[in-house]
Amino acid sequence: MTVELGVPGQIMPPADRAIDLAKRNESDGFDAIWWPDHLMGWHPDSVWTEDMTPLAAYQPNPHQYFDPLAMMGIVGSQLEKARVGVVVTDLIRRQPAVLAQTMLTLDHATKGRAILGLGSGERLNITPYGMSFDRPVGRLSEGIDIIRMLWGAEGPISYEGQYHRLENAVLGLQPFGDSPPEIWTAAHGPRMLRLTGTKADGWLPTKHTTAEYGAMLETIHTSAAEAGRDIERFTPGMLGYVLVGPDEATVERLKNQPLVRMLCVLLSSEIYRRLGLEPPLATDSGWHGFIPTEVPREESERIIEAIPPRVVDYYAFCGTPEQIADEISSFRDVGLRHLVMWNITAFGDPELAGYSFQAMKQIQEHLKG
Repeated sequence: MTVELGVPGQIMPPADRAIDLAKRNESDGFDAIWWPDHLMGWHPDSVWTEDMTPLAAYQPNPHQYFDPLAMMGIVGSQLEKARVGVVVTDLIRRQPAVLAQTMLTLDHATKGRAILGLGSGERLNITPYGMSFDRPVGRLSEGIDIIRMLWGAEGPISYEGQYHRLENAVLGLQPFGDSPPEIWTAAHGPRMLRLTGTKADGWLPTKHTTAEYGAMLETIHTSAAEAGRDIERFTPGMLGYVLVGPDEATVERLKNQPLVRMLCVLLSSEIYRRLGLEPPLATDSGWHGFIPTEVPREESERIIEAIPPRVVDYYAFCGTPEQIADEISSFRDVGLRHLVMWNITAFGDPELAGYSFQAMKQIQEHLKG
């Protein structure tokens, strides 16, 4: 069985390049175009300097992101086959009823090819903007219920939850086709995995080992079975960073680069300990405790020093195109069906950016050949 391959859409200016880029990716045979939902990027401003990365000479800051839902509509309406998705948004910044309407609008604009990727959220996109990060998983679970109720309602509905309340609420817009947009969740821990099995149509974790991925997928299937839910059409996916080079020496050099290593700060403390390392942050999870705009240069350098290149190997697909294709195949063997290949090579060496996008096509050819 083949693995569908998705790639990133244009996330920063110039916006007029977004459609051409997506059409080229569609023509090259990629199955989906995905956008992240970020107000704040992952890299601290304190390391966005030319001595750390040549990218700082061309991009003034690490926080330039288009709104993903707007880009899904702009781009998706111009494509013929490729799906479009957000990887991922949350139900803290986006109110469930409003998001339900937005997704149905995108469903019509793309003729049924829009995917709603949801997660519990990241503190860096929430607390700096005056919103509460209290009980994010509970809010997500309740919000998914509200979205599905509104998508399926034939008249006014009322709902009294812990976080949301509806009273004679309506959403008269119907899906484009026979079914509403799919909801895929970014789940890693046991509670989120159970939620995925009971409420989602697909799964979008970040990269783990093949054994870990297979075990987590089994938890999803078990949860679905216990809930009496048939998930035969469920899509096990993954967001996988790709660090690609023409030879192994180049790949080793890329894994050592500061901005590449800094991306791994998002891994949980549990994973660092499993790798035999002291976590670089005191919090249990980089996702929930790291605010890049608050990290001074000295602390950034300490964090980078605490993340050896072997952590990059764990978190990203690293290698030549052939090696990466082989590793992806091993995930296919334990159930992976859709991989969002997120090319981070330019963080290691901007001069390899052009090569890396050609290499993404080579990876695709190896997998689909």
